[in-house]
Amino acid sequence: MATMPATVDNSARELIEQHGTGAVYAAVERLNQSIDEDDRIGRDFWAQVVHAIHEYQRSLSSRNSRKRSFPPKLGATG
Repeated sequence: MATMPATVDNSARELIEQHGTGAVYAAVERLNQSIDEDDRIGRDFWAQVVHAIHEYQRSLSSRNSRKRSFPPKLGATG
């Protein structure tokens, strides 16, 4: 088995880079594998990675919705 990345955030970022919007599914797959193998440390780690990915996606969604909600600048044509 490959060495696990040192931190939750690094793992979340790597999965997002590799899988894009499917990153959470990859993390859940690893979480389920840890559960199946009764690996409590792995289970806790991957559960945190899933949470970190959701938080990141939520922050992106929030930023995007704020950008759309601002009124156009004065004098802007569009």
